[in-house]
Amino acid sequence: MLERYLFKSGSFLACLAAALSQHVVDNGLIFSGEQWAMAVDLMQIGVSGLRTSQKQLDVASHNITNVNTPGYSRQVVEQKTDDAQWNGNNYYGTGAYIDNVSRAYDQFAARELTLSTTQLEEANVKQQHLAMLDDFTSKSAVNSVNSMNDFYHSVRSLADNPSDLGSRQTVLEHANQAAVNLNNSHETLTNIRTDVNQQLSVSLERVNALGQELAAVNTSLQQQSNSDGSNDLFDQQRTLINELAKYTQVTVLADKGSLANTVIIGSGDTLVSGVTASQLKLIDGDPDIANKQIALINGNNSKPIKSDTVGGSLGAMLTVRDDVIDKSLDQLGQMAIGFASQMNDLQQQGVDLNGQQGQALFNDINSTEAMSQRALKPFGSSSDISVKIDDINQLKLGDYQLVSDATSHTLIDQQGNETVLTANTKGKLAAKVDGLEITINTPPTLMAGETETTIIQPLRRGAADISLAMTDPRGLAGHRQFTAIAAESNLGSATITKAENVPDDAAGRYQLKLNSVDEKMTVTVTDLKTNAEVELVDNSYSVDKSATIVFKHDDLPSIPVMTLSAGAKANDSFEIELGAQNSQGGNGNFLAMQQVQHQKTMADGKSSVIDVFEGLATDVGMLKKNADKLSEVNQLDFDSASERVSNLSGVNLDEEAANLMKFQQSYMASSRIMSVAKETFDTLMRAV
Repeated sequence: MLERYLFKSGSFLACLAAALSQHVVDNGLIFSGEQWAMAVDLMQIGVSGLRTSQKQLDVASHNITNVNTPGYSRQVVEQKTDDAQWNGNNYYGTGAYIDNVSRAYDQFAARELTLSTTQLEEANVKQQHLAMLDDFTSKSAVNSVNSMNDFYHSVRSLADNPSDLGSRQTVLEHANQAAVNLNNSHETLTNIRTDVNQQLSVSLERVNALGQELAAVNTSLQQQSNSDGSNDLFDQQRTLINELAKYTQVTVLADKGSLANTVIIGSGDTLVSGVTASQLKLIDGDPDIANKQIALINGNNSKPIKSDTVGGSLGAMLTVRDDVIDKSLDQLGQMAIGFASQMNDLQQQGVDLNGQQGQALFNDINSTEAMSQRALKPFGSSSDISVKIDDINQLKLGDYQLVSDATSHTLIDQQGNETVLTANTKGKLAAKVDGLEITINTPPTLMAGETETTIIQPLRRGAADISLAMTDPRGLAGHRQFTAIAAESNLGSATITKAENVPDDAAGRYQLKLNSVDEKMTVTVTDLKTNAEVELVDNSYSVDKSATIVFKHDDLPSIPVMTLSAGAKANDSFEIELGAQNSQGGNGNFLAMQQVQHQKTMADGKSSVIDVFEGLATDVGMLKKNADKLSEVNQLDFDSASERVSNLSGVNLDEEAANLMKFQQSYMASSRIMSVAKETFDTLMRAV
């Protein structure tokens, strides 16, 4: 029996028991080997008790020490009974041992906390930026609207005394202030956009650092033969993942045969694979270099990441930048272009204090430079593209894509609708879409199979480019040479503008009416003084194209008088008053200018210039309100997920204190067992 015990234990105590037993036998003493073994077994059981109690005390102390450590998971000792041994006719226990020290951890609860962390951070960051934009629209941007209203009010005062130079100077000052405030609003929004890009860059630096730290943890885990002893590393890994989840959506995949994990961000881009971490970098957009994009850098390869799949604070910043700030810039641009275009049109239809045809009040919205800047071409492109604003009423927010290949050029709008550019009367490829006339003056040089994409931004720089063009107050054209009043029963959205250099002999009052004959549209003009129909060079009209109304004369050259825009419907009519060009001192044009304040001349006849700003303020305000609510909901989800993880993995000081007392008593009891074993040995030794 003693030999069997010796073989199993292999311990010094067992060897000692065997030696003593042999010594007893050799000397003929009355103690048997089993008695010696009993004393040794008692000693070994006591030692196992001391060891297990010591480990239990160590783990409980470790838990208490880390009660305030973020991400720490409570550790639990898995204690098991040692194998029993056969002695005589029974099995006798041999003590206990520590099988494992595990974490109180649930991967589903941890995954839920990671997801809620991403959602909460995304909502909070979006809320912060929208609050800043809401403050912008309620303070900075509103100055633009106020200055426009001041301009309209000064024009109203000037209409009472159209020849007063002091009132005229006041109008110019308010016009200049309106332009300056629009410039400032554009600059403020652009600076906010730049700040977002800088925040993205700083956030990416931390994301890259987290990737390196996760790769280092994976390296340490791979050096472990098994999961034993890796609890703190696993906690460190989960803490890093939860911090990474603040920046982006995170998915963790366990590698087979390894304790290291693969970390995927967004919708499937690998940030950490084993012991290797990729890098994220902010790169210039193509062709819009200001539209910075996040790219995954792996060696010499660069892969852009889709902004709508990033999530977290990075996704929130990209969403605010691309969907809110850019749209706000477009709305400011639409407001500036609409304001400048209408004031310039009215100025050019009137006569100034010098008896001359009125000149533009603001800079030309269709200058060569402005039309060129609306087309963002790829770096190195040989193309020359111009974008003319033809009808402010049809303008739409957002960008367009002009995709060119070796044989064709296609314009794609915000909804994905395609328009193929065709040759115009000048032989250049062109297309008219949403109030824009896009012309390719020089196509790009492309080989078969190559493509080139140009971004069309018709409104983005509108508020930045507006400026006062007039400095002489006498140049304000108060005399209304041309008035066109649409009938209240009109169903179409067409407008009428005066042609340039209309002679005085064409002055008079006319009625223009649209007729439908055999599914074709025609125009008739009646002289209201004589009730006679005016003979036109061409009375045809297409609802999709504007038409120039030219009076026909038998003896004199035909006279272009006015232009009817696209969008008229059958039976629409207009009452037109055409004054003499050399009249001075009138106020009809000033009255028309102040009416623009409330006229629905934009957004397909649904908005005035001021309404465009109201739409901007309303949109941002609603987004801010929705972000506030979403942040509250996500906070509740995060708190709930955190509580579940805490209940499972958190350290309870009361419980650990009770464990300390329990295992301390166990340690003392095991010590007493060893004392008994020692006394037994002493008795045996004295008897030898």
